[in-house]
Amino acid sequence: MRKLSIWLPLLLILLSIAFLIDNNQVVGQTTGSLVACKDIAYSTEEDFLTQGPVPVDGNPIISDGDLLSGSGGVCMRNRELLRVWDLQVDLGLDAVDVLDVERVLVAFSTELNDPSKRFSAGDLLTTWGAVIPNQVLLTLFQVQGDRGLDAVHFVGTRDGILAFNQTATAISRDEWLRDPGKLSGELRRNGIDIWFSIEGTVLRAATVSIYDGDLLSAAHGSIVLSNAALLPNAVPAGLPNRGVDFGLDGFTASRSTELRDGRFSTEILYRGELAFTDGDVLKVGDGIAIHDEDLYKPFEPKADFLGTDALYIRLDAQPQRDKFLPMILKRFLGVTP
Repeated sequence: MRKLSIWLPLLLILLSIAFLIDNNQVVGQTTGSLVACKDIAYSTEEDFLTQGPVPVDGNPIISDGDLLSGSGGVCMRNRELLRVWDLQVDLGLDAVDVLDVERVLVAFSTELNDPSKRFSAGDLLTTWGAVIPNQVLLTLFQVQGDRGLDAVHFVGTRDGILAFNQTATAISRDEWLRDPGKLSGELRRNGIDIWFSIEGTVLRAATVSIYDGDLLSAAHGSIVLSNAALLPNAVPAGLPNRGVDFGLDGFTASRSTELRDGRFSTEILYRGELAFTDGDVLKVGDGIAIHDEDLYKPFEPKADFLGTDALYIRLDAQPQRDKFLPMILKRFLGVTP
């Protein structure tokens, strides 16, 4: 009993440290409210008034340009996402990928063009100030013009993604346009890729027709997943053979090239046997993963449907919280749990 009384306080301290490390919550490792979006982040298609938690800034109006957490918080207002450009107007939020919480690195696209014409609604932006033109993303598809940007997801190692974004921040929009082939070169050099979807259909792309429901690769100029492959076989998805292109409004997966656990949302709903709305979060090939009302339920909105637009979910395997427990108990108490 004496041994237990001596070591119990230390044991509790060690367990607390292990818990904090496992959740990336050690003091000094998180920045602002973005930490609340480390697991789930999204935007809605409509503005609404929260009846639940009041945002830190005291404004209960939630914009379709705000980045929201799964627990009912506002991680970043639209103006905070656009802080580098010193914009006070809300441009909406169309695509998002939370790349690094500690470094406040978020990749995203807007619904509207920059009033000062520094970027368009189809360009890929980051909170670090990078602007990658939409047509540069589509370079290997030999598609001209801005086709919009509905979904974005980075694939690769954390170091590779950070290194690419540091480089991209130093390259101006005009430089990308002068040398559009630079993008695929930089992506491959860092061993990463950018998966994305567009807002329109291009029937005269270089190799194959691409639709707004297809998931595309910027590094390789290929279709990662067609709309038909995203949805279950019972859903008549895919053109030109199966009937309907449901669009791809948001997509998220692990940072590896594993697609099995990917999540996404569509542009239009389906009323068939495997019914879903364009606000539901779907699992690749396997129906609904999160119902739309469950996603924004913490806000207690009065509207029945708000839609899901931008989407990020951390799907990489995380270490178990109790992984240090057996070692600590055995080392200090001589107990094997």
